[in-house]
Parts: sequence; structure tokens; C-alpha cells
Amino acid sequence: MGDTNILSEIGPQQVKEAFAFTDEVVEGYPNRLTGTESCHKAGRRIAREFEKFCDPGSVKIEEITTHPLSFLKYIPGMVVLYFACMLLWYFVPSLVWISFAGLALGIFVFYGQFVRYWHLLDPLFPKAKGYNVYGSIEPSGEVRQQVIVSAHHDAAYVFQILDRLPKLYSPLLAGGVLLLVVGLLVTLAAGVLLCFGITLPQWVALVLIILGVFEIPFLFFTTGQVAPGAGDNMIAVAIAAGIGRLFGDARKAGHNPLKHTRLIVLSFDAEECGLRGARAWIKRHLEELKKTKTYALNMDTIYKLKSLNFFDADLNSIVPLSKEMAQQCVDIAGDLGYSAFVSRMSPGGGSTDAAAFGEVGIEATNLCAMSFMVKDYDQNWVYHTHNDFSKYIESEAVEASLKVVREYILRKDSGS
Repeated sequence: MGDTNILSEIGPQQVKEAFAFTDEVVEGYPNRLTGTESCHKAGRRIAREFEKFCDPGSVKIEEITTHPLSFLKYIPGMVVLYFACMLLWYFVPSLVWISFAGLALGIFVFYGQFVRYWHLLDPLFPKAKGYNVYGSIEPSGEVRQQVIVSAHHDAAYVFQILDRLPKLYSPLLAGGVLLLVVGLLVTLAAGVLLCFGITLPQWVALVLIILGVFEIPFLFFTTGQVAPGAGDNMIAVAIAAGIGRLFGDARKAGHNPLKHTRLIVLSFDAEECGLRGARAWIKRHLEELKKTKTYALNMDTIYKLKSLNFFDADLNSIVPLSKEMAQQCVDIAGDLGYSAFVSRMSPGGGSTDAAAFGEVGIEATNLCAMSFMVKDYDQNWVYHTHNDFSKYIESEAVEASLKVVREYILRKDSGS
């Protein structure tokens, strides 16, 4: 293991501090949607926390301009589009190609927005400001590499299906998408047949209109309700701060444990609206990230120790992350007495900010302590719900995360 004798031991005190900081922000700055004053204040509070241990003058608050509502608030429009296309075909069969085109456009938008996070609809939604916060701790010697420990401080809208009917979330999501695809294929077939003078009977369109009842829940996919965002993701920001404090305090005491590794602690805004904060920060700092060998260890959704895992793919499994880095973290966890495994963000599960690093070729993984298995979606589910408070986060998961991240940094610095 790395040389930990010049760092404070990680135990109940560090865990208590992480929970205290989490609760302070969750309770003091509720409804932390990107662009709100509450989120801005949370970012400033995080900056003050980082200033306690980062090198003097290194803590920065960087403004970003984004369109947060475009990420999810188009979904009710998809439902309206589906019914409009089906009704048009039902009442005017000769215009079936317009229905097909409408559905094709809708599916493309859904794929781009929900699966790939392309931000296609930004021009249709108002601008808002967000703020990324970061600081650094320099090594005692020449900088040869850097480790970024990151998380995000903005909160998510409550996903109403997850909040009220968690076991039906995946079936309803899959069913809604499948119905769009079926509608597309049927209208395509109807259009082709129409070219040969054959018109499908109206009852086909009527059936698809009736089946549209499965699209209705998506009218209320999100409302104005905002999750408290303790496990997703203020506890991870608090863990990042705890890691920074360990190394910063050691340096202030004259015992810098970092020889050739710069440590960057980073809290992103706008993760919950499509990785906008992380992508903006990386774009602004890409030259620096490429110039110095960089390892990004992101953290998101910390809840249960038994679910400790590290991603080797993110963004609905589309973006590859570092398999080597994920395995190193799993091995470290094992050495520390914890069971962990290499995993990946499941299709339909969304993404973490680690994907933004992976998209540009920066070695990255995401530390997660939550299961994305459908069988675990039950009434005790708190992720993206109104119950996402710290009381549902296991202290053992927080302690394990602190220890694994600390050990990863030390081993990177020692070259092991």
C-alpha cells in the first residue's frame, strides 16, 4: 500500500465531517438545480471549503453558460408528438409519410438527448449560468502527472416514476420507447404500401392510439420537484473535500505525501442536465489535461458498501473508460478488505461526469456505490426521489470511498 504514515487516519471523524458537510449543503441550499441561486450559493460554499486545504490562490470558480431545461423538459413534447402523428394518420391516411417523418424526428431527438447527451434542443430553451469549482495541491517535486478527484453538486429533478412506482420504471421506460419504434415501423410500412395503392385499415392506427396510454406517464416524467441530492451527489463532493483535506493538511504540516503528482479536487455543476459542466470544464482545460498525464477519478451515487463498483464504460455504456484504472481501484479495495467489482453504466441508466473525460481520451473511471439492477428498484429506492437524504447513505460506503481514493492517489504517486 501507499505510504499513509504522514496522513491522518481515515475513521469515524472523517466520515462524520463528510456527512456534516453534505447535510449543511442539502439543508442550506435546497432545490439545487443548475442556474438557480441555491446552486450558485452551494458552489460558493464548496469553494470556501476547498480554500481550507488547497494551495493558496488555486481555488477557482468558473462560470459556464448552459441550457439546463433542454435535457429533460422536451419529454412531454414527445408524447404530444406521438399522438399527433397517430391521429394525423388515422384521420388522413394519405399523410402517413408526415406521421412517419414526425416519429423519426422524435426518435432521433430522444436518441440524441437521452442516450448520447448531444444537447440538440439547447436553442429552444433559456440560458442559465452554472459554476464549476476546483482547486489543487502541488507535489513537493516536479509535476509528472495529476489525479483529478471529482463529483457534482447540482441536484436532479425527481423522476416521478422512480419516486412513485420504482419497480415499473424500467418496464415503462422501455415500453414507451418501444411504442415509438413500433409506430415508426408501422407508419413506414403503411407509407410503402400506400405507394402501391394499398391502404392499411384504420383500426391499425386506432390500436396505436389506444396503446398510447403507455406514453402518458412521460407527460409527468419530471415536474417541478427537486431531489435533495445527498447521495446523488453531495456526499461525493464531501468525500472529494475530505480527500483534499487529508493531503492539504499534511502539506501544511510540512509533510507533503505527494512527490510528483498534482492533486485536483473538482466539483462540477450541470451534471444532471447532460454533463454540461464537466464538458465545459474539460473543453476549457483540455490543453492542460493533455500536456500532463491525467487520471480522473469521479464519484457519483454513493449509497451502499455492498454495491461498491468502478466503471469501465459510461454514458449508457457507449463511452469507454479506463479498464486498467477501474481494475486498479477494485484491487485497492480488495487490499483494504472491501469487496468491489468492475462495472459499467447500464443502457438507460444515464451517465456520470467520468464520461466527459472518456470522450476526449483522458483515463477515467467512476466510483459508484449503488446498484443499477432492475431487481433492486423497490420502495426503499432513494436515487432521484424526494427521499435522497444522507440518512439513507451507509457510513461504511463513505469510509470505503475515502480509503480507496486516498490509496489510489498514493499508489499513483509512488508508481505502483
